[in-house]
Amino acid sequence: MREILLHTRWWYILAAVVFSLYYAIRAVIEASTKSGNDKYTKAQKIFVVYTQEFLFKLIFTISGFFALSLAYNIFTSLKSLNDISAGVVVLLVFLFIWGVTGVSGYLTFLVVSGKFPGQK
Repeated sequence: MREILLHTRWWYILAAVVFSLYYAIRAVIEASTKSGNDKYTKAQKIFVVYTQEFLFKLIFTISGFFALSLAYNIFTSLKSLNDISAGVVVLLVFLFIWGVTGVSGYLTFLVVSGKFPGQK
C-alpha cells in the first residue's frame, strides 16, 4: 500500500483531498439544514451529527479515490488481458464501482440505503 501511495501523482492526491473536503463540508451543511428544531443543543449537534457526517463523507470519498487508484494499478500490472481470472475481473469491477460512486459522492448513500440513488 505504501508503494501505491508513493507512486500516486500529486494532482490525484490533491483532487482526493479537495473532493473529500468538499463532500464532507457539504454533508455538514445538509445536516444542519435538516436538523432545524431538534432536541440537541449546539454542542451535541456538533459531536453527534456533524462530526459523524463529516468523517463519513471524508473517509468514503477518499476510499473511492484509493479504489480507483488500486484498480488502475492492478489493471496496468496485468501481462495479458487473455489470462485474467474471474476473481481479478470481479475485483476490478468492484473497485471501479466503489471508486466511481465514492468520487461522485454517492457511496455513502449506497452503503446506508443499499441501493443506487433514484431506485425504488
